[in-house]
Amino acid sequence: MTGFSIENSFLSDDESRRLYARFPELKKGICPTCKGEKRVQWRGEMWDCDCSRQLQLAKHYSACGIGVTYQRLDWDDFRGDQDALDQVLRYLLHKDKVVDRGLGLLFYGASGRGKTMVANLILKELIRDGFSCFGTTFAQTIDAFTAGWHNPDDKRWFAEKFMHSEVLLLDDLGREFKTKNSLPQSTFDNILRTRVQEGRSTFLTTNMSLRELESGYGGAVLSLLKESSLPVEFTGDDFRPQVSERTLEELEANETRFII
Repeated sequence: MTGFSIENSFLSDDESRRLYARFPELKKGICPTCKGEKRVQWRGEMWDCDCSRQLQLAKHYSACGIGVTYQRLDWDDFRGDQDALDQVLRYLLHKDKVVDRGLGLLFYGASGRGKTMVANLILKELIRDGFSCFGTTFAQTIDAFTAGWHNPDDKRWFAEKFMHSEVLLLDDLGREFKTKNSLPQSTFDNILRTRVQEGRSTFLTTNMSLRELESGYGGAVLSLLKESSLPVEFTGDDFRPQVSERTLEELEANETRFII
């Protein structure tokens, strides 16, 4: 969005209240990266820290549901399926238009292939551009939905984030089938149908195949997904062991990643 600056963008009172209840350290105004030292070591060099931007990014990302780990990752950190990445980058080339049209993404494939990481990287880019975004797991979606049964504020918050955000990320679709009631399926159906009708983009990640999605949610829901989302399959090897090794090496070298 032209003219948007995340440094000069502030959260609403309700968002701030919810954010600081979960992350009280962000309310103190201390830089989450350098901890007030003004400089950090990264990739063998000392760098000045833009504390104001680091704090603003941390607040906005956290308020939108992006975890601390993903806040500090960038596209260079992806070591997975290059074909899948190329499809994602093509989507981002037209991000203003695809979000305006309500076109989302459906990432599927085995665990450890980078689906969640890539989805969060896209969300970060859109947040920095000024789009209203929210990301969460599907299991947490059910918790948020049921909280609104007894609390009007939670009900309004659910509608704002899950129904009205320009972009919604629902991570790990399918895990909820471990429950023995139809609430997860009906909640997902309601969210998806509302967002499709209102032309809002939805990102989904799942370890299920397209056939399993149809079996679990029904052909009508799969049809909606095909209508409103670009399916991207993530193949290749599990690269999580590489991530663990890289993290250990950075810690041993006393290096600190910036929030990006």
